[in-house]
Amino acid sequence: MRVSPASVPNELRYGSPPYGRAPVAPTPWWARPSGIAIIVAAWAVVHALVAIWLESAINVDDAIESYLVQSFQVSYVPRNPPLFDWVLYGLLWLFGPGPLPYAILRYSLLFTCAILVYRVARQVIADPRLQALAVFSLSLLWVVGYHSHRILTHSNVMIVAIAGSFLTLTALSRRPSAWLYAGLGGWIAFGLLGKFGFLPFLGVLVISSLFEPSFRRALLNPGILLTVLVAAVPLGGYALALYLLKQDVVAATAEVVGPSADATLGHVLDSFAGAWVGYLLPFIALAAAVFLPLNRGEDALPSTPERAAPRHVLRTMIVLGTVGTLVGALAVGSTSLRDRYFHVFFLLSTVYVFAELERLGGWQTRVKLYLGVLLAVAVGVVGVRAAVTLWPDSRLCGRCVSAEPLKSLRPAIDFQLGTAPTLVADDRMSAGRLKAAIPNARVVIVHETGYRPPARPATGCARISGIANGLGNFTLPKSDGTSIDLWFKWWGPLLRPRRQSLWQITPLKADDPLCR
Repeated sequence: MRVSPASVPNELRYGSPPYGRAPVAPTPWWARPSGIAIIVAAWAVVHALVAIWLESAINVDDAIESYLVQSFQVSYVPRNPPLFDWVLYGLLWLFGPGPLPYAILRYSLLFTCAILVYRVARQVIADPRLQALAVFSLSLLWVVGYHSHRILTHSNVMIVAIAGSFLTLTALSRRPSAWLYAGLGGWIAFGLLGKFGFLPFLGVLVISSLFEPSFRRALLNPGILLTVLVAAVPLGGYALALYLLKQDVVAATAEVVGPSADATLGHVLDSFAGAWVGYLLPFIALAAAVFLPLNRGEDALPSTPERAAPRHVLRTMIVLGTVGTLVGALAVGSTSLRDRYFHVFFLLSTVYVFAELERLGGWQTRVKLYLGVLLAVAVGVVGVRAAVTLWPDSRLCGRCVSAEPLKSLRPAIDFQLGTAPTLVADDRMSAGRLKAAIPNARVVIVHETGYRPPARPATGCARISGIANGLGNFTLPKSDGTSIDLWFKWWGPLLRPRRQSLWQITPLKADDPLCR
């Protein structure tokens, strides 16, 4: 007698343990914990190799951190907390200058985030294949799958804390313990020392949890006092440092997300819609295109109370985050919303979508198709990153900062200014990129109102100006006759004609105020 899979009770197909851990049918290798770890690690290593071997200069956000970590500071700038810079400073001390420390930090954070998201998925989704797809689909959230390689620093710390906090609170909702409450406090401190954007996540997480009985009991348990205590110690020390250093976090944040001069209703709504949709694309579109057409709901798996609770919290977070952000943007009149700001509400959206798809059914025959889509997009992103160096055309990458041959400056700097020069740049991005390309230099900025690297004996001093990323962007300062102009063609072997950069080195006296 033949028995169809649909006639087998769910408890036999997926086992009786809470939240369904082990289906009777063999789990494919890519959906096992070891397979997921190997795939995510391979993804991280490939991107790290692109950054280390192909890219000839660091990107914009990395450049700003490169400038700041020329010394260790308790707090660098009020806009961002210092955890990312502390870790980067230590890695630069351990591994020396160059792209390696930046790659180690970035891909360690992204790998850790993916593994934590997998642990969350195991609490919400029964089938291991859907658990794996929820993790792999992070690469289809464009902010994670593309922007995290290019422009994000502190945000990569924050997403680790978001996944870790939700996982720990989910565990507390099932089995409270002092260690878990202390761990939640550690995640809160980690998140707020990583990026201030963690605060709205924490607020929405608490509010959403109050609507779900098991999560509400976890929050109202006296053990939450241990969470507050553990978080308060490092955060209190940091708050004291901000007070003593007179760094105004509120004012610095308002400069980023405060009122906009052109804040008409239409502009605010356009900014909100672009950021909201931009975060979820192309994931939500590709998942819908693969799994929804002609879906008959076969093999739908009803949820259990333990899986339903975190799923409900995730759903409430997505709704509250959407409504709250819209109301806030309209009230403030801000048109500066960016897709990456929705990390705090939508990072775990892939877990929520596949949890709902498991309840909907009709997905089992489409898994291979979706895996093919994931692979195609992942390979495409790697190809684009490689192409930026091989073919740095402005139509592909605009300014193409990672392909500029800044290291070509080093021989001229060493010859003209010695082995320990002080270089003066026009802005933080230029200063940080110069520091990464010429690591033996101390790099300062012409007009700096915040952080300034500590003074040290210098073998020479010069101002470095240049038309970054090809000709025609802006003119060089007027030369006083002592300046040296250096032309360099970009490597870009597939680009014809090749792009060029022109840099101007203007020697300064050692007692010049700019050099101090």
